[in-house]
Amino acid sequence: MAKSSLLILIAAIAVTSFLTQPAVGQFTMPKIKIPKIIRQDPPSTPNNPDPITTSSDSSSSSIDSVTGNSEVRGAPIRGAKITFSNNPDGSNPKTNFSSSEFIYGRLDLGGRTVYDAFGLKNQTDVPYYYISYDLVIYKPGEKPYQGNWGGSRNFTMVTKEEAKKTYWNFDVLPDPSKISTIKVMLADEKDFSNRGIAGIYTKWYNADSARSTFPQSGAYTVDVTVWGDSYDDWGKQVIGSDLKPTASAMFAFQFSGTDGQTLVANQVKAVKSLEAAKNASEMLHAMPDWWYKTATVTDAKLAPARLVPLIKGFIGQWNLTYMKHMITEFSGPLWVIEKNSLGIPEYRMVKPYIYVIYKDPKENSCQVGAVYMRESYSGAGTYGQPYLGGIRDVQYIDCAAVK
Repeated sequence: MAKSSLLILIAAIAVTSFLTQPAVGQFTMPKIKIPKIIRQDPPSTPNNPDPITTSSDSSSSSIDSVTGNSEVRGAPIRGAKITFSNNPDGSNPKTNFSSSEFIYGRLDLGGRTVYDAFGLKNQTDVPYYYISYDLVIYKPGEKPYQGNWGGSRNFTMVTKEEAKKTYWNFDVLPDPSKISTIKVMLADEKDFSNRGIAGIYTKWYNADSARSTFPQSGAYTVDVTVWGDSYDDWGKQVIGSDLKPTASAMFAFQFSGTDGQTLVANQVKAVKSLEAAKNASEMLHAMPDWWYKTATVTDAKLAPARLVPLIKGFIGQWNLTYMKHMITEFSGPLWVIEKNSLGIPEYRMVKPYIYVIYKDPKENSCQVGAVYMRESYSGAGTYGQPYLGGIRDVQYIDCAAVK
């Protein structure tokens, strides 16, 4: 018999045997035990020349003890850790807070300075160093989701002294009279005109928006991320959130509706506290040089006998007390006519500004600001009585310096 015929015969016998015997009796089906898989973070990349990142860093995810979630954000700073406390210096840290407490954060950088950890040496054309800091508030039962960081870019000021330290203390829900963490809209903001507070207070601007943030009493989660820009070896900024040095953490926040109005009031106080600090830092301690460069004006409407009562009446609506005024130097005509799109005059305005020094008894402070003078068009080439508007370019001045 040929070899191929023999193989066919054997195969036929095997098939017949399979079809004539019960399938259960033919095979023993072992039970397969699936081993429990324990998730482990991958080891850090070997020979990595950049000491900032490793996927097994403690700062690579928000606090697991709060939510159990894990998420790598950007390029976590090796050894960095964020803790929260009732104390501005970060002492006695904890992970659970109530809405009646003041809260502060502390970022420890594992021995590295803020300057090195965030690549601040590459910020060579800014009036101060900056990093970004923001937080997300999750409502009761709402789970934090990946990728929800860096959406609200805040340039948060870091002083040169802070940059030398291996830690950074920052505000979360601070005492409104002791604001220390300041943010601006633009990294190159030199005059701090757009300075703002940072932390939880930034999440609302009035009672209605605060109610939207905390609609009910319950256990909320506050998710904090601090991050910086990434740079290549040439010092050029590199785009990509996965390259940004980061640190993040979460804490539990028990909100009570009875604290709502207090939080709103504290937010208002915090804004005023920041404004007061700004004014104090920019206060004039001597009469400015430009004050004595006064224009010579012959128009009777700008003579002191008529102008001073007009100024007093205008600023009196805010209970401000007149002290001094001056008219700035200018060139060209004294009055400038403003017309509408049809070429019809609407009003005429005195070209130079009128600067006024006044006292605010409510604040017990002195300020200098600019007002303008206008006359509305009455028709037939005539204008009505002069009136004042403004006050702009306001700056605080030491009352003792007003001479």
